[in-house]
Amino acid sequence: MNFTNGNNNNGYNNGYNNGYNNGYNNGNTQFNQSMFNNGGQNYNGYNNGFNNGFNYNNNYNQSRPNTAQASFMDSFANPRVKGLSKHIGEASDSGVSTFGGIAAKTVYLVLVFALGLAAFFYLHYYFGKTGTADGQLLYPQEYPILVGAAILALVSGLVTAFAPRTTAFFGTIYCVCMGYMVTWTSYTYAAQYKGIVYEALGLTLLIIGVLTVLYSKGVIRVTGRFRKVVYTTLIVSVLGGLIFALMAWLAPNSGIVSAIIKVNNGPIGIVFAVLGVMLASAVLTCDFDNAAKTVEMGLPKTYEWAASFGLVTGVIYLYLKVLQLLARIQNNK
Repeated sequence: MNFTNGNNNNGYNNGYNNGYNNGYNNGNTQFNQSMFNNGGQNYNGYNNGFNNGFNYNNNYNQSRPNTAQASFMDSFANPRVKGLSKHIGEASDSGVSTFGGIAAKTVYLVLVFALGLAAFFYLHYYFGKTGTADGQLLYPQEYPILVGAAILALVSGLVTAFAPRTTAFFGTIYCVCMGYMVTWTSYTYAAQYKGIVYEALGLTLLIIGVLTVLYSKGVIRVTGRFRKVVYTTLIVSVLGGLIFALMAWLAPNSGIVSAIIKVNNGPIGIVFAVLGVMLASAVLTCDFDNAAKTVEMGLPKTYEWAASFGLVTGVIYLYLKVLQLLARIQNNK
């Protein structure tokens, strides 16, 4: 008799089959040879062999790792969540992550983002009332605030990426600063293109709705390779943007900077902007999957912050890419 089922259960099968077959065959042979004398003892040999194999299986199942959980968590290319595999099943006084907890923390971060939005309009109105620079799109006093917000957003974003347990604090700082900066960006775009902010908001919500349906229906599947490609492309895109910004700051009139600006304002720029929206959509899909797996893997409740933070930052990134796409389309009309 053979109960072999696959490579993953070699420990089980070896213990089970060897113990079962040896006990069964020896007991059966000797039982036939000496039915009345030794049958009971050999039947016990069969039982012992069977039980040894069964107990070996139990010990093996308890000791071997959950390969589904390990393979998923190890496939993360995002440093913010790559090391979470060691926290699966970790004891927590507050319990494990839930979808309700992630939703509540997402709402909190959205409200914090809205606080940054309100801060921009309040300060802009306040500086405008002083009359020191009437009629300007942005007042001189606002630029130091923008620089400070950008630095705080960068630092807090990096901290949350490598220390997910700090997301409750640094994620709050990040969302306030990004609320201020995104509002400033939208304000400057709105001054140049009428109605573009409302169009960007509507298109962003539409994309989020489509992605949610496709992911929930299983049409889009987030695999380890998918994550690596998305996050690698994201890193290259961000680094490229930073290099261009540095070049534009140090040598704004250089030929390279002028050529890049000319390309971005042309039809090729629209193609790059479409690719940017596609990348942002892929990033947000990964954030959906991160949130789902945070609950499915039973991570401690503190990691709800990391999941909700990923969702909020994904939506912000998507909105900015949509805004950029619509602006380039307007430039080419």
